Amino acid sequence: MIVDANAPIGANDLIKDTTTETFMADVVDASQDVPVLVDFWGPDCQPCETLKPVLESLVRSMNGAIKLVKVNAQEAQDIAMQMRVQSVPTVFCFKGGRPVDAFQGALPESELRKFIEKQIGGGGSPIAQALAHAKELLDAGEAANAQEVYVQILEHDRSNPEACAGVMRTHVALGNVDSARQIADNLPDELKKNEHIASAIAMIDLAGAADVDTSELEAKLAADPNDHQARFDLGMALYGAGQTEEGLLQLLEIVRKDRTWNEDAARLQMLKIFEAVGLSDPTVIKIRKKLTTVLF
Repeated sequence: MIVDANAPIGANDLIKDTTTETFMADVVDASQDVPVLVDFWGPDCQPCETLKPVLESLVRSMNGAIKLVKVNAQEAQDIAMQMRVQSVPTVFCFKGGRPVDAFQGALPESELRKFIEKQIGGGGSPIAQALAHAKELLDAGEAANAQEVYVQILEHDRSNPEACAGVMRTHVALGNVDSARQIADNLPDELKKNEHIASAIAMIDLAGAADVDTSELEAKLAADPNDHQARFDLGMALYGAGQTEEGLLQLLEIVRKDRTWNEDAARLQMLKIFEAVGLSDPTVIKIRKKLTTVLF
């Protein structure tokens, strides 16, 4: 399966621009039914441009549980002053006709998602619940079932980066690395910067590690503990076999003995594994602390 990340999203009323004249209807009145995010932005504002696609994608993924209204702070200065907007981007959340929460700056996607989920309450949108269910299936080793859920999500939200990354991860888990790589290669460069997509691509790059015979590498290390290439290959083989901590410890040992080996290859590979597994993973947190101790 190839995910077309550029496929058009169906027209809806979830995201719109507003003016001074329409602000009351678009925001105050609309927030009586569902929470409404109000994004105050400005021309030539790079953080605004960074925030915009991520915020829009997350709002779409909530399947109608929340709306987004965008305000050009320069053109609607009266509203910006009334809301005491001091810098852009500034995002407010309206509920029941009044602002109840806000943040400034271009937050990372993970923080934006938490902010939106907080406003929605409960278990979040149907898509958010489906994403959580798909991840549970994948973590439980049910990659085929997880892939079906991710594909269903993409049928409703074709640009959902977490679902797109999930499809790639399930392909890798099912042994279809070439299919996963084909999906990644077809994605636009901007989407590849997304944290979920970048992590999945890192996993694809490391997927071939499981094909290495560890017994031969272990024999080489027994004969010569300073054979860094053998230790490097062993670390990658262990990682590929699902022994993430053991693999990282082998790479860490290379860094401990000779950080400059092969142009810092061991440390750089550790960073790639961190990204593939996820920076919030307990094993990654544990090994990152050890790496920091070795380096500093």
